[in-house]
Amino acid sequence: MAGKRAVLPISSDEAGRRLADVMDAGEAGRPADPGTLIACTSGSTGTPKGAVLTADALTASAEATASYFHEHHDLNPGPWLLALPPHHIAGVQVILRSLHAGFEPAVLPATGRFTTESFAEATAMLRLTHPDEDLYTSLVPTQLRRMLDDADRVNRASGTADDVAAASAAMDGLVALRLYSAILVGGAACPADLVERCAAEGIRIVRTYGSSETAGGMVYDGHPIPGTSVEIEDADPDGVGRVLLGGPTVAAGYRNVDSAEAFPAPHVFRTSDLGRLDDGVLSILGRADGAITSGGLKILPEDVERALADSGFTACVTGLPDEQWGQIVVAVVEKHVGDISELVRTTLRDAGVEPHLIPRRAFGLGEDEALPVTGPGKLDRQAVKRLAETKI
Repeated sequence: MAGKRAVLPISSDEAGRRLADVMDAGEAGRPADPGTLIACTSGSTGTPKGAVLTADALTASAEATASYFHEHHDLNPGPWLLALPPHHIAGVQVILRSLHAGFEPAVLPATGRFTTESFAEATAMLRLTHPDEDLYTSLVPTQLRRMLDDADRVNRASGTADDVAAASAAMDGLVALRLYSAILVGGAACPADLVERCAAEGIRIVRTYGSSETAGGMVYDGHPIPGTSVEIEDADPDGVGRVLLGGPTVAAGYRNVDSAEAFPAPHVFRTSDLGRLDDGVLSILGRADGAITSGGLKILPEDVERALADSGFTACVTGLPDEQWGQIVVAVVEKHVGDISELVRTTLRDAGVEPHLIPRRAFGLGEDEALPVTGPGKLDRQAVKRLAETKI
């Protein structure tokens, strides 16, 4: 990638204004080296920050990904399909990985909405133009689940022309997923049931963990990619503590805010996530800055969300002030209407969920409303908190 200029596409006028604010904010914190790319964080719990990524960091990430695939899966470099927004770091990295491998990346049609049909068509073209290469793509769990759900609906088709067309597209999507030697899945935690469904269908996924501050995914299936490291800071007796990521892929700092706390040393990023290392394999347990303190207990929203998901609820959990408990756990749930507190509590109690993980209040967004997101697969927790405040 030497001699080439990195470009950051802008998705909208609003995104452009946000980027301009980042670029015009002036120097703050420890001076950073000149950057090739200013990658805005998704800001799921606050104001987006501009991570300064150098050309060396971006190149190191692309090289480490290729090395990981070769060492762990005996795969060779190949072309990538861009199915994520190119103005997010995950999308930027798809482009750079493909270019680093010597291939022009394929790109989904810019229709504004991801569909199984468009993914299948783009994959078919990619395979036709590269019949002997290992193929790669990156998806968020929502995209992957949508394609698998589309395939499941084939069995419920009634036989009309529309159903036959939809069934054909859905099955093409399943075939397309199987054509990839590896599919990176990130942006949000990949639920266990989705991992199991992919394995059953012969779809080869690699779960990723990383951020704008680490030039994208830096931990694959719990293992740091070559040349990088994972440490747990201030671990408790159970080995749980804040996750520290280190290596040449780490950003030089933030462009618009003080970098000292998040970047305590060169090439080290202190995340806001809690995790544990088991025989060198990283598990992410929740966010250190998102814990809800209720009745003296610290509750991770992600633990409650997993319990809800196991009982069939798609929800985002937040904490709201309460005179008696300090904070209470509140769930905002998709595909339900109104106050569903009793339904949620009863369902989780019947499922044997621990009492402290059962929300005290739960509200439906509406039949057709989706939880707000800030980027590919990332819940906008601040927006959810504001929604919950209007319901109480």
